Amino acid sequence: MPDLDPQLLAAARRVRPVDPGLRDCWNHVVGAIEHGWLDSTGVHDVITRIRAGHDIGFQELSFDRLGNRLRVSLGDQEAWCVPEELLGELAALVEGRSPRDYTATAIGWAHTGDGEFPYEASAGADALVIRVNDFPAEPLYTLIVNGHEHLDLEDWPAAWARPPVPRHLVELAEARGRRRSGVPLDAGLLLSWAQALCRLSMDDPVLVAGSLGLLGELVPRRGEVAVEPPPPGAAELLISSRGGRFKYVKIQPSSTSLIRADLDALLGVGFVPPRVHWDSPHTRVYRVEVPDAPYCCDVTAEFYFTEEPKATATVLEVSLHRIPVFPTI
Repeated sequence: MPDLDPQLLAAARRVRPVDPGLRDCWNHVVGAIEHGWLDSTGVHDVITRIRAGHDIGFQELSFDRLGNRLRVSLGDQEAWCVPEELLGELAALVEGRSPRDYTATAIGWAHTGDGEFPYEASAGADALVIRVNDFPAEPLYTLIVNGHEHLDLEDWPAAWARPPVPRHLVELAEARGRRRSGVPLDAGLLLSWAQALCRLSMDDPVLVAGSLGLLGELVPRRGEVAVEPPPPGAAELLISSRGGRFKYVKIQPSSTSLIRADLDALLGVGFVPPRVHWDSPHTRVYRVEVPDAPYCCDVTAEFYFTEEPKATATVLEVSLHRIPVFPTI
């Protein structure tokens, strides 16, 4: 909860709107400031959200835009006014009071263990949480301050200290790195990755990369996150998440050494899904399951579109999709 801001409260009390509806709405704003529910940063958030056509609330204070009217509620009391009139008064109230720039503040983050809200921290009296979004349709992260969306982020701010990858994932990555050092991408590595994803309950791309032994830098690219440098045998490796949940790892081999027969030998025969279009690549899907794991993993290989892939057909692209396993009754 924000601390009471005496200067903001004094300035708000000096405002006396003439219009009765606007005056009632303003009295609710003043009441929220008196209770310490609303500070200058919150006022900036109200202005931003209402102008964008969204609702917002703080404790027992809420702002709901309904067409060309704005409802301001304080507890069980409601007031109605013209949105632009109240926004004008709010803008004048915080003029010269810039909202806190959290992205320029040195903040140390900690893991939460939650896939959609993986990081938490505090800045003064403010509780901060990071949410992973439906990237690339939405920004990669959203900063949430005291329970309210504050700022969308396309990348991790340089001033912030991301928490280290959990030690067990680091050890796993190092062990895999030692075993696979210099070994090109092959069916054995894909099987190992698929099994790791079946066991992994975390969603942040950093933790996904760590669980697969990928210790390179994560770089946003074309709406996904690329691992740079990619592992041996891969021209490109991308990690994607949607709705705050990890969705897939996509790999483009850098050579023609990976063929269908290699996948069949280790992953089984697989199945052929329907082709979307005549010139779509031929695909083969291999389901990987691990006993008692919360997920299974589909390994999807793409081949040239000209003919049904033979045993010697070269894999053009392969992706690993994690799928929840629901207990049977």
